[in-house]
Amino acid sequence: MDREAKFISDKFGHRTPFKVPEGYFDDLASRIMQNIPEQRHHIEGARIVEMKVSRWRRLRPIAIAAASVCVAVFGMGIYLHSGERGAAGTHAERMKDVPSASSYAAVDAIADYAMLDTEDMYAYMEDDN
Repeated sequence: MDREAKFISDKFGHRTPFKVPEGYFDDLASRIMQNIPEQRHHIEGARIVEMKVSRWRRLRPIAIAAASVCVAVFGMGIYLHSGERGAAGTHAERMKDVPSASSYAAVDAIADYAMLDTEDMYAYMEDDN
């Protein structure tokens, strides 16, 4: 036991200061039910009105399905017909126009453009001071 709990136990003991009357919990549920007002299921002058469902609310699932079908049909049409115009027949014929990996002319041009020689580095360092 820590110090505070021991102090409280020594000062007040282990008795409970609150007492419940005899038989209090025996009929508690029935007393609570007596205090709850009875709900009225029928209200005078009230009537049930059916809500009208809008046309868009009814047709929205059909519109979504139709839009999905249109997207699928047009997408497949574009996908299937995109390679037909101007494309060569075989893979080898299509790859004929692609530059080969041994062609490093473009890579060399980019490297030459980006490289700095030592004179340029010294010039940049002088400008900073």
